Amino acid sequence: MRLPLFSLALLTALAAAPAFAADKLTPGRAIEGALQASDRSSDSGGRSHDYALDLDAGQLVAISAKSEDFDTVLILFGPDGDRVAENDDKEGGGTDSLLVVSAPATGTYTVRLNSLPMGEGHTGDYSLRALVVSDD
Repeated sequence: MRLPLFSLALLTALAAAPAFAADKLTPGRAIEGALQASDRSSDSGGRSHDYALDLDAGQLVAISAKSEDFDTVLILFGPDGDRVAENDDKEGGGTDSLLVVSAPATGTYTVRLNSLPMGEGHTGDYSLRALVVSDD
């Protein structure tokens, strides 16, 4: 079966699209969200949400996640899909996460918020925030 050139180009573009659509994370604005049992599974057995974050090369960004309901884990993926950084518990203990990263390239990054099972659950409310610390 021969596909028209347009159809072949469309299939190629769809194959390169991310598996999960990501909501936008805007620096300086907090996102209040909730992980539910019906959300995508994380590698650790919890649940997961993805957010798109646009950064310029060299920008220093701080990304934090807080929850009283579950142990947060943050993972940052670069525009090429490679893992840039990960944090389970910020320094000083607790179950909240904090990443401070200098963006290696300009583009759209993926911030993944995972939950680790904690006691009875891996779902519940969370707060996610990104702040650009420096544009150098």
